[in-house]
Amino acid sequence: MWRKFIIPLGIAALAWLSMQWLDEQQARAPAPEVAEGRESPDAYMEGIVMRSMNADGRPGHEVRAARAEHFERGDRTEFEAPFISFYRPDGRLWTLAAERGVARDGDREILLQGEVLIRRPSDPARPRGEADLRVRTRELRILSDEEFAETDQPATIEHRYGRVDAVGMKVWFKQERLQLLSQVHGIYETSQ
Repeated sequence: MWRKFIIPLGIAALAWLSMQWLDEQQARAPAPEVAEGRESPDAYMEGIVMRSMNADGRPGHEVRAARAEHFERGDRTEFEAPFISFYRPDGRLWTLAAERGVARDGDREILLQGEVLIRRPSDPARPRGEADLRVRTRELRILSDEEFAETDQPATIEHRYGRVDAVGMKVWFKQERLQLLSQVHGIYETSQ
């Protein structure tokens, strides 16, 4: 009669010993290294295009990037090589390009960092072609719903009549208006 219980007891004892051995192995194993202060994205995309339409159904702005990673903490998206276009009602456009960018609240607030280039292309059909106006800076905060951008960094504006250097700038894309904030110096060239 006791022979009926030997096999089940042997299996139970073997299972218990196996669990004890696994627990001991896990306790001895080094903890996986986690990069301090670096979180993992909860989603990523490559070759992205995000378009926003205005109230009358026409394109408002577009964000393109080589790569984007979304992080749950802070609901932020980090972009690699972002390229942003703001479309005007008359068909003209402004483009912005940077090394990297961070968007919060969807794409309502975007911070461009690194080499930042703002352009007003001569031909809207060729957004990366010749430009009437170019602005270079190092950091730019964009409020996309307001079609507004600002920086407190040095900015250089190049146009067909010369060049202007300033520290700090505000841009209203819809009105095609730039406001230079301080230390403004310009070179104006006339054609004869």
